[in-house]
Amino acid sequence: MHRLRLPMKESRPLAACLVVAFLSAWVQTGRADQPDAGAARRSLLSDPAVLELGRFSEGMAKVAEAVRPSVVSIRSLAVSDAVNDELRRMTGDEDFQPIPLTGTGSGVILDVQGHIVTNNHVVEDADAVRVTLDDGREFRAEVVGTDPKTDLAVIRINAAGLTPAELGDSDAVRVGHLILAIGSPFRFGHSISHGIISARGRSEVDVEIDYKNWLQTDAPINPGNSGGPLINTRGEVIGISVAIATESGGYQGVGFAIPSNTVRYVTDLLRAGRPIVRGYLGVSIYPVDTDVASAYGLANVGGVLIEGVKRGAPAAKAGLMPEDIVLKVDGQPIRDREQLQSIVAAKSPGTVSSFEVWRKRQPVQVSIEMGTQPDGFSTSGNLDDLMNWPEDAVEDPESARRAASPAEYEFTEAGFEVANLTPKLARDLRFEDGAHAGVVVTRVDPLGRAFAAGLQRGVIIVVANDRRIRTVNDLLEVVTPQALSQGVRLRIRLLRGDRQIERSCVIRVR
Repeated sequence: MHRLRLPMKESRPLAACLVVAFLSAWVQTGRADQPDAGAARRSLLSDPAVLELGRFSEGMAKVAEAVRPSVVSIRSLAVSDAVNDELRRMTGDEDFQPIPLTGTGSGVILDVQGHIVTNNHVVEDADAVRVTLDDGREFRAEVVGTDPKTDLAVIRINAAGLTPAELGDSDAVRVGHLILAIGSPFRFGHSISHGIISARGRSEVDVEIDYKNWLQTDAPINPGNSGGPLINTRGEVIGISVAIATESGGYQGVGFAIPSNTVRYVTDLLRAGRPIVRGYLGVSIYPVDTDVASAYGLANVGGVLIEGVKRGAPAAKAGLMPEDIVLKVDGQPIRDREQLQSIVAAKSPGTVSSFEVWRKRQPVQVSIEMGTQPDGFSTSGNLDDLMNWPEDAVEDPESARRAASPAEYEFTEAGFEVANLTPKLARDLRFEDGAHAGVVVTRVDPLGRAFAAGLQRGVIIVVANDRRIRTVNDLLEVVTPQALSQGVRLRIRLLRGDRQIERSCVIRVR
């Protein structure tokens, strides 16, 4: 067979026609075999689910647009003599011009009078505070009032045309709710991020703030967001950003906000120029976990264990006792320490509240008239002048006559060792007179149950499961394998500074 060869130059029109015909046929075949991209896109855009997604996105944009005018950027300036003296020394310039230290944060407009809520740490120790609105106007602000215990502050600017925010109900917030966060991260004013509420009631955050009970969010929060709002899908402020959990100094997915109901209570008082007066019990408290619940005979985990009671405090006057477990206050179940602290703090001094406590494996009602929280009080501080423990521990009549043998013993399963307290040991441990009866802990296994329960080397065990402990023999008769499986309740005495204090400890081997 002969192949047709056509000179390219002379047969160009024919070749072009052939190519066009081939491509047309190929395109038609392709169209028959493949869906029309334009049709697929049109179908996608008309899909009800996609339309709903677009409406949702537009809705979030409108929420952000509506709330932005209520959010401000804050700059705090402070002149530090120490810092400027050091800079003067480093430069060798005696005429060195002092410069201010600058901090940034955010705030939320509360009313048309110009009151703005922010964090206390944003304006604390500031010599000047400047506020920039969403429309670019800048004002100098005065600090109206602060509350370090919640890390809230109210400042005020003299400005017209302000747009106050609407505070929502933080008690109605649920884990999983969508939120927006607005602030000035890294000085980028009025930036908006989004996320969800990751948890409620977060208090185990290592910062020096007494009352937390915070909302947790995964919305990106960075330095400069402090004092800015968390916004729900209704455009309401449900929290004020306050802190982040981070190992890098920046956002790592965990941020915290002060609930709006706390913000409302505190800022109402600060705006009115009224002091924030909190209720007071005068107790030290300890969380109730499964081990504590088992040792005290509680069917469920809940409540708060009273470790110590201050002499003359409202709790002592009402008859609250160490080793009581507070189950309810005015009918409201108590979950944890932070909830009890918040409830007590919110009570007005003079208010009489009903406490349901668990005492000796049965519920008891105690009426307590709230006192006034003293100056310098801290929820993380230590009480002084504690009541003696209840003098109802059982004294074994044979104990004094028995030989104190063995003088030492190791509770291997629980992971601690003890010895009889001798006068020499008491002197070595710096205990004063009156601490020469009991059993001293001489070693604690850092991987054992005793260490996990808070037992420390050098503490004195004075009571175990309501029995007075004077010798190692006494302790051996109480701390049996069966008792350890249920939980052994200990009262221990230790030194804190130059004071002796007593606290509770529960050891359970499971």
